[in-house]
Amino acid sequence: MMKWREVLIYLLFVVLAAVIWYGRALRAPHETTVPVQVQYVGIPRQVITNEPLPETIKVTLRDAGMRLRAYHQNPLQITVDLTGRFTSKSGELRVSSDLLRTAVQRQLQGTTALQKIAPEQIHTTYYTQQSKKLPIHLRHRIRCASGFQLSGEPVMEQTSVVAYGANTALDSLTHIQSQVLQLSDLSDSATCKVQLITPPAVRLSQQTISVRVPVERYSERIANLSLRVEGVPEGRTLHLFPQQVRVTMHVGVSHWSQVDDKDIEAVCHYADSLELLPVELKTSNPYVSNLRATPDVVEYIVEN
Repeated sequence: MMKWREVLIYLLFVVLAAVIWYGRALRAPHETTVPVQVQYVGIPRQVITNEPLPETIKVTLRDAGMRLRAYHQNPLQITVDLTGRFTSKSGELRVSSDLLRTAVQRQLQGTTALQKIAPEQIHTTYYTQQSKKLPIHLRHRIRCASGFQLSGEPVMEQTSVVAYGANTALDSLTHIQSQVLQLSDLSDSATCKVQLITPPAVRLSQQTISVRVPVERYSERIANLSLRVEGVPEGRTLHLFPQQVRVTMHVGVSHWSQVDDKDIEAVCHYADSLELLPVELKTSNPYVSNLRATPDVVEYIVEN
């Protein structure tokens, strides 16, 4: 029993000594190296650096261990403003050690000493690309839920984008295509982000566009229309059976008053080789969709 008590007392003193040592270690000054994230602002879109600007630099700091641990838990971030540095078509870009030190020092606690920065300065060369404003071609496959339809074409927030690159890459470009916007079972208007396809050796001013897809409920409308015949040879008379067709169409509820039966034409094209003439429906009204004729073919007799 005495041996176990002695072992427990010994372990207690060991733990207590470790706690005291750890506490002193946290208060004692130490050095540590931590990464600093770098954000660059003020770089024109048409400017390209020949070497990527470093996204992080490393700094060596000296302070009490407790404070240094905070820099590991919450990484430092600095912003480097490069506004006005690109005054020619090509040249050198330098970010001095003093500028980096000042930016880092602003993020440190008052007791922390900045010992070293690596790299001490940032150096690269740059050149300016050509630019070209190009229209955006939106591609889409959209299906609405039963009882709903598009009330108009999808509307892009902006219809053009600026492309940057060498003349050899830009000269052949006439437009920028989007990824295919695929939506199904829509029962209400929606706004979506659509990715743009970036051509090789080209950089775009933005990678996505916003597109609004207008959707509304439709009603079915019926019209009885007389058939018109095209292509009948001179000197012949064509008699159709029947002479009228029943046309069914979808019309958005908000545009019902903007649709008239006169907006739709029912046409047959005469051909000697056909026993029955198909009915073709035509309209220029954008608010009419899903036209169907009953019957969709008609009989005929030709008189000379």
